[in-house]
Amino acid sequence: MTKKMLGHNEPPKTLEDFLILDADGNSIGRINLTNTFIKKHLVPKVFKGEYIERIVNDSEKIGLKVKVNPGKTKSFFYQYTPKGDRVPKKYHLGHFPEMKVDAARSLVEELKQAIKLGKDPKTIIEERRKAKRLFEVVELWTNTVLDKSARFKQSSIDNIKNRLKVWLRLESVHPKTNRIILNNRSDLNIGNKKMIEITKDDLVAYHAAISKAGRYQANRVIEDLRIIFKWAKGKYVKENICVFTKNDFNDEYKRMDEKKPYSREEWRRIRKAAVALARKYPRVFVACMGILLTLYKGRRYKNELLNLKWTQVDWDQNKVLLPKTKTGKSKFSIDRLSRWVFRKMWAYKTKRFKNIKSVKSRYVFPSTRKGKKPYIQDVRKTWNKICTLAKVRRLEIYMLKHTWGCLSLVALNGNMKAVKDEGGWKTDEMVETYAEFNEQQLKQYSEDIASFLAHAK
Repeated sequence: MTKKMLGHNEPPKTLEDFLILDADGNSIGRINLTNTFIKKHLVPKVFKGEYIERIVNDSEKIGLKVKVNPGKTKSFFYQYTPKGDRVPKKYHLGHFPEMKVDAARSLVEELKQAIKLGKDPKTIIEERRKAKRLFEVVELWTNTVLDKSARFKQSSIDNIKNRLKVWLRLESVHPKTNRIILNNRSDLNIGNKKMIEITKDDLVAYHAAISKAGRYQANRVIEDLRIIFKWAKGKYVKENICVFTKNDFNDEYKRMDEKKPYSREEWRRIRKAAVALARKYPRVFVACMGILLTLYKGRRYKNELLNLKWTQVDWDQNKVLLPKTKTGKSKFSIDRLSRWVFRKMWAYKTKRFKNIKSVKSRYVFPSTRKGKKPYIQDVRKTWNKICTLAKVRRLEIYMLKHTWGCLSLVALNGNMKAVKDEGGWKTDEMVETYAEFNEQQLKQYSEDIASFLAHAK
C-alpha cells in the first residue's frame, strides 16, 4: 500500500489526496491519521449551503475513526462488528485536540484486548472517563508526598511548586513566559489532560516548548513529572511513561558555548567595582557583599549563599556548613577572600560602621525591607550597576559560578576533584565542561601568540 502522490510542491486540496492506495492504485478508503491532518484538513463538507459531517478511517488501527461534525467539533470513536452480529457497535473515545491520535490508537488497542478477553468495552471507556487529569494527580502528590517529605528543603519544595504552577497550571506573571505559553499552548496544555491519555510524544513536545523559556527549566520540570509518574504508577496510570534518557534532556551546560565566562581580568574589575560600590553607597552594601562572596566561592548565590545563617559559619574550622543541598555537598572552605566578606558582615551586624545602618539578624545577608524572607533575595539591580562600573559584559549572575569553575581549574592545574568538591558540583562531568572551555581558551591564546610572533619585527 502506498500514499497517493501529489505533484511537485502541490499542496493537498481534498481528503482524497490523503487516501492510501493498494498495489493496483485503488483507494482502500483509509488515511494514516496525524494530528496535523485532523487539525488542518479534516473540515465539514458543504453541500447546498449546509455542513455535512465527514468520517475518516485510520489505516494503522482498524476500527478507529475520526469525524468532524457540522458544528466543526472533531471526535474519535471505535467501531467493530461482533461475531454473529450484523449490526456494528460504536464507542465514543474522546474529542480532538484534547485527545491526540496516539492516545486514541492506544485506547483502541486496549478495547480490542478487552473484547478478546470477553470484557465489555464500556467498562474500559467508563474508567477512562473517571480517570483524573494530570494537575489533579499533581495536587494529590503535592499534599500527600511533597509537603510531608524530609528529602527536600523548604526552598526546594517552593521551587517545585512554582515550576508546576507555571508549566502545568500555565499561571505566570513573567511577560516572556506568558508569550511562550500563548504561542505554545497546544503543547503545554497537558495539565488538563487525563493522565492515562498522555503519551511520550506529548511529553517530548511539552519539554521542547518549555525549552524555549530555558533548557535548564525544561529539564527540571520533566524531572518533577518523572517523580510524579513513578508515584502514580499502579494508582492512576499503568506505567511510567515519563522516562527520559540523558540524551533526551537538554545540555544544560551548552549555555557556556553561547556566553563565555568572565576572564581573569574581568573578574578583577568586577571585584574592584563591587568593593567601590559598597563603600560609596551604604544602601547596596549587603547586596555587594553577597555578590562578592559568590564571586569568591562560585556557589549558587540564591539557595546557598544569600540565605546563610551565622550558625552555619564555623570560624574554628574555617568552614561554612550548608544544609542538605540538591547536590549533596554540605560545606565549603573559608579562604582569605571570603573571610574578608564574613568579617565585614559581622561588623555590619555589630554596628561597627558609622555611616551604615546595621541590622541585627541571624542571617549573614539580612534584608532591610519588610518581606516574606528575612534575608536579601534579589541583587540583580546592584549586579547591573557593578557590571556598568566595571565596564564588563552584563551576563546573568550564575555566570560567576561558571567563571569561578574555569579560573579554579587553571589555578589548580586541572584538579577537577578539588574544584568539584569546593564548588559544590555533583559529578565530574559537570566540571569537565570548564576543562573543555579552558582548552578552547588555550587554543585562542595560542593563535594570539602566533599572530604576535608573525608580525613581530
